[in-house]
Amino acid sequence: MAAICVFCASSRTLDQRWLDLAAETGAELARRGHTLVSGGGCVGMMGALVDGARAAGGTTVGVIPQSLVDLEVADLASDELLVTDSMASRKTLMIERSDAFLTLPGGLGTLDELFEVWTT
Repeated sequence: MAAICVFCASSRTLDQRWLDLAAETGAELARRGHTLVSGGGCVGMMGALVDGARAAGGTTVGVIPQSLVDLEVADLASDELLVTDSMASRKTLMIERSDAFLTLPGGLGTLDELFEVWTT
């Protein structure tokens, strides 16, 4: 199956409906046999996404910059956690490790990731 990268919000102040959407998306990707590639965080929609995937038996790959690891927001339960030196190298590695991309609601960072995929 494919490695599917999902871009989404990591805010801790989201409505429950967005967290539910992320969890169901992760679960559905897992049920279909895909590997989930995420931004490597354990908070907000990103955290709900990976938790949903793992709860459904899926494999997760997280890609996170060291600066966010230092803030203790890394998804340490990832099957594979790749730590980069910058946000730019994070995006590059996420793109390299993925076969397809999905964007859920998010902010400027999510849009930046989406546009990076389109332009590369």
